[in-house]
Amino acid sequence: MWRISVLVEFCMAKANRMPVDANQEWFETVETGGKLIRVSKFLREDFAVPIDFINARWQSLTLEERTSFACAFAARRPLGDNDQELLDFLMKNGEPRIWRTIALSVVRHRDQGRAVNFLLSRINENVPPLANYYQAICYLSASECIPALRQAITKHRIEVAMHPTLEGWADRFIYLDYLYCAAALLITTGQQEYRAELVGIKSHPDEVIRQMVQMVLTTSSIESKEE
Repeated sequence: MWRISVLVEFCMAKANRMPVDANQEWFETVETGGKLIRVSKFLREDFAVPIDFINARWQSLTLEERTSFACAFAARRPLGDNDQELLDFLMKNGEPRIWRTIALSVVRHRDQGRAVNFLLSRINENVPPLANYYQAICYLSASECIPALRQAITKHRIEVAMHPTLEGWADRFIYLDYLYCAAALLITTGQQEYRAELVGIKSHPDEVIRQMVQMVLTTSSIESKEE
């Protein structure tokens, strides 16, 4: 049911390229398929970080170290009582890099109203990329998000029109924001115009964009229903 978010995938890949001492507290090296990779220690049920510990350490950590912790924490399934407290702490004490990383963890917050308000605040702040927040809203399917999503999709359409091709890496996030916003609108409103919008861009001449569309359809559990 729960799929890893786009930017969490990115930061997990980044963790595999970081020096060992940069994140050895939260990640460990394992062998899989004949390769050594780093995985979050939070994948282990017996691994725990007390809220008092991270609260005492937080101010002394660099942004890179804080983001590394958030990346590792985002892998936790399910969230126990202490994990819920860690999530509350990150929601309150984070910043855009951290908030994007924990977006899908927020979906599993025990207070769904707070989860929705958190995601809406991030969307209204409009600090891109926003795709992870839209992906989280796809899971919550909260109708109170619809006005903000409709306002956002107008902006994203303009940005996509200004970038008809992927000229740089950052352009990928412009398309992902647009695509996940459309997916969130389809799921929350049920209006088929958003499905048509997603399916229509599947014929884009850029293969990478076509692949992104398919990824969004898949991770959002949306059937394209092409004729």
